[in-house]
Amino acid sequence: MKKSNTSNMFQRYSEASTRKRRLAKDDLPLMATYEQRYKGPSMAREFTEQKPLQTLDEKIEARKTLSMPKTDDAPKRVSVEIGGHNYLLGSTDNMSEARIRRVANTVNSILGDAKESNPGLMTNKITTLALLDACDKLITLQDENSNMKTELMYLQQKLSLEEKAHISEPTPMEQLASEIEERTEGKKST
Repeated sequence: MKKSNTSNMFQRYSEASTRKRRLAKDDLPLMATYEQRYKGPSMAREFTEQKPLQTLDEKIEARKTLSMPKTDDAPKRVSVEIGGHNYLLGSTDNMSEARIRRVANTVNSILGDAKESNPGLMTNKITTLALLDACDKLITLQDENSNMKTELMYLQQKLSLEEKAHISEPTPMEQLASEIEERTEGKKST
């Protein structure tokens, strides 16, 4: 069976076009070039390096430094999500990371409640409403705390008055014990 002339023609043209495309790609300049700016020694550890052997005293000192609490005043930074946005919160005082996360979770829940109850408002107005809600809760809790402190002071005073009244009146057992002591002293003296 004889091959047709058309298959050879298509093959020639298709090979020529792919060859031209390949050459064109190789001749193009690079889109981006990388230039190494850091010329210092390598920052990576060499696995073939041998570590110097530590003496027992050096090992003890290393453990002591690990067990000592760090007293740096660097602020603690915690990444939290509030209202769908990530924030980096920091604290320089003795606030722990868990407390920062707890505060952020509380803020997120208050903001979420405000968004659910007012879905049509813009974010800045929702945050204002959430702030008003948080302040209302704060004032309510402060009032409850004040009432509890007043009640505690009242109960402490009442307890101290009862203790004073209780001390002045002897119990029946104490009365019997004092009468027995008086009788035994009276018999000893005679």
